[in-house]
Amino acid sequence: MYAQLSGFSKTPISPHGEALQALRATPTDTGLPHLLGYGPVARLNPYQSLLYQGFADRGIAVAPVFEPIRVRELLGLKPLVRGMSLHLHWMSWLTGEAPTAAKARSVGMGYLGRLRQFRDRGGSVVWTVHNVYPHDSRFVDEDLEIQQELAELVDVVHLMSPAVLEAMDGLTSIDQSKVVHAPHPSYAGAYEDFVSRSEARATLGIDSDEIVFVLFGALKAYKGVDTLLQGFDRLVERHGRQTKFRLLIAGQPDADPDVQAAVHTALRHPSVLIDPSRVPGNRAQYFLRAADVGLATYDRSLNSGAALLYQTFGLPVVATQTPVFTETLPPEIAEFVPQGADGDSLADTLARSVRLVGPETTERVLEAVAPLHPGIVSRRFADELLERLR
Repeated sequence: MYAQLSGFSKTPISPHGEALQALRATPTDTGLPHLLGYGPVARLNPYQSLLYQGFADRGIAVAPVFEPIRVRELLGLKPLVRGMSLHLHWMSWLTGEAPTAAKARSVGMGYLGRLRQFRDRGGSVVWTVHNVYPHDSRFVDEDLEIQQELAELVDVVHLMSPAVLEAMDGLTSIDQSKVVHAPHPSYAGAYEDFVSRSEARATLGIDSDEIVFVLFGALKAYKGVDTLLQGFDRLVERHGRQTKFRLLIAGQPDADPDVQAAVHTALRHPSVLIDPSRVPGNRAQYFLRAADVGLATYDRSLNSGAALLYQTFGLPVVATQTPVFTETLPPEIAEFVPQGADGDSLADTLARSVRLVGPETTERVLEAVAPLHPGIVSRRFADELLERLR
């Protein structure tokens, strides 16, 4: 028989079938497992695999649910489990294809009805707050209304930082009695990491004495790429005679006109290297090992996987001064730019961040990120989740 990677097929079996496979693969020496289906499924982002890494050790069978709209199909497996949950992540899929605001609201409220039926029949619902609202939302008011209803419906709200409550203030009210905290795990072990700094720089054509900033990940409007390029320009104008600077940008751009314009600007800039495509996991190391400082200078952000990825590779971070970033990034490994900063302010922050470049900061970064190893985060989260769901 051919070996087939379940969960990577273009035609997933079904929520029922995927869950049954997960149950069969989970050790049962501690009794019936708890079934946790999760969706939407993001295979290109290792976050979910890292978060659930230790769940099987705690008797939790984790199953991808590629179509969360079909959640009620999981209920057929109730005789095989001691408990059943659906863990919802990014919710942009729910209203993203709606042609109008009215349709978006109708679709969203209809799905919430399905979730209530799932709960009424013995299931529970967990929601991870990834963003203040979906990044590509076209109907912000409707998405916020649906999000508020979801927050009130679910049994557990997973926050990656206590500061999320402050960041969500005025947008979504969250019952603190439902909250479970589990930080974003580091990306330890998730990406190949064997090339040296020198090899990475030689591969990209970067000299040893350049100060290199990197922006890694999907290029979207909220990341403020245009402002970043303005700030980098100012930095080179002011300090380029004393220090050689380079900006690396790697990630798939979306169709937003501002993003497309920024890509064209970067392609013509003599001190910017850009790969405007989805970077395979085995090539990420070249961009990250060649860099000195990671960038998360976003116009709007809540949690940032990129910031954890930079730290996993020992990089200090320049980030926007948001409640979550200032809580999770110690000042000895980060510089902060005010929200809404212009190019001049960003140039000043980039210049200050040069102080962070060097082996001593690298050691501090790795020490700070060590407690966020996915094995540690995952097992603690599993324990707290089971306790709360009981």
